[in-house]
Amino acid sequence: MKQQTLGRVHTFVRSALTGGAATSADVLTLALCISAFGVDPRVANVPSLLVGATVQFVGNRHFAFRAKQGSLKRQLGGFFLAETVALVLNGALYDLAAAHISLTGSSAVALRLIVSATVFLLWSYPLWRRVFRTPPEALAPASVAP
Repeated sequence: MKQQTLGRVHTFVRSALTGGAATSADVLTLALCISAFGVDPRVANVPSLLVGATVQFVGNRHFAFRAKQGSLKRQLGGFFLAETVALVLNGALYDLAAAHISLTGSSAVALRLIVSATVFLLWSYPLWRRVFRTPPEALAPASVAP
C-alpha cells in the first residue's frame, strides 16, 4: 500500500514538473507575444495556451505517466477532449478576470499562472490519470509461442 501511494506521489510530482515546463512555455509565449509583438494580452492568450498544451501532452505521456506503451491514438483522443475543456476553462477564466482587471505584461503572466494552476489541480490532473493509464496487458511481457 505504501509503495502504491509513493508511486502516485511520484507521478503527481512528475506531472507537476511537466506542468511547470508547460506553464513556462505558455508564459514565455504570452510574454513574447505581448512584449515583442505588441499583441493584445487577451489575443495572446490563445497561442500561449496551444504551446502549453503541446508541452503537456509530450511531457505527461513520456515523463510523468510513463505511458509510452499505451495506445497513442487513445491517449491523444482522451488528452484532446480533456484539454479542450481545460483550454476553455483557462481561456474563460483568464478572459473573465482580464475583463475586470487592467493587465500589463507582468500582471497578465501572474494571472496566467493562477488560472493555470487552478485548472491543473481541479480538472486536468484528475483526467490525465485516466487518459495516461496503461492497461495491465500492455505492461505484461509478450508471451512466447511454443
